Amino acid sequence: MFKKLLVIFCFLMLASQAFAAISIVEPVDTKLSDGGKISFGKIAMGEILKVVVKKKSDLGSDWVTIGVEGLPAGWESETVETDKTLIALISVSPDAEISTQRITFILANDSIPSLNESFYGSVSVNESLLDISFESLTIDATLGQPAEFVLTINNDSIASHLIIVESILPYYWFSGKTIEIGPLETGQIQLEVMPYSYGEKIFSFEVYSALNGQSIIFPAKLDVKPNLVGMFRAPAAGFPFFSPGMLPYYLISSLLSFF
Repeated sequence: MFKKLLVIFCFLMLASQAFAAISIVEPVDTKLSDGGKISFGKIAMGEILKVVVKKKSDLGSDWVTIGVEGLPAGWESETVETDKTLIALISVSPDAEISTQRITFILANDSIPSLNESFYGSVSVNESLLDISFESLTIDATLGQPAEFVLTINNDSIASHLIIVESILPYYWFSGKTIEIGPLETGQIQLEVMPYSYGEKIFSFEVYSALNGQSIIFPAKLDVKPNLVGMFRAPAAGFPFFSPGMLPYYLISSLLSFF
């Protein structure tokens, strides 16, 4: 009888000290114990840190909520629940200090207080983690035919980033482009410019962040050669300065280019 009571006592003692492993899915795939620490990596100002944790613990019960504590001033957080995960979305301030921040995450189940656990995640905040370049900024083109500039973007952040590309060209030459680049992703984007006049065209592209306002200007040049179809089609894009008496001939030339 004494041995049975001893076994039960030992079992209860072990059960009271049991903890559930915390399974983190994003931005890294790993497991932590209660009070564990992890470094998520690098993030840029204005980005959103996405931390995804599995609901199911290895003790057979589910965590119901994920809380976030210890955010710097200007940072915000919200939580999202799916069938199998709890997600913390942490918005880094666009003017955040370049620093390393430690954030506390609390997993809880109000029905089972003993299941509540926490972990600490650190993140390195940077001004920018985008490496942006053009394959070539000087292109030979033909009047009325698209010219393609190739933009390469490397994102060294654990968060996705949104950038906008604009130029000083008329909108009917280049209307701009919005690009989302994923975490730790490299992508090549085709920027199509349609020349509507021939000769040398010097302009620039501006690539800027929609999240923190960081921008880079790239001087560019088009050397546009004329051709018959392009010269006829150019009037359809807009009206240059000419004598009003030439308007009928100008419109007829434009219409002929489509036949």
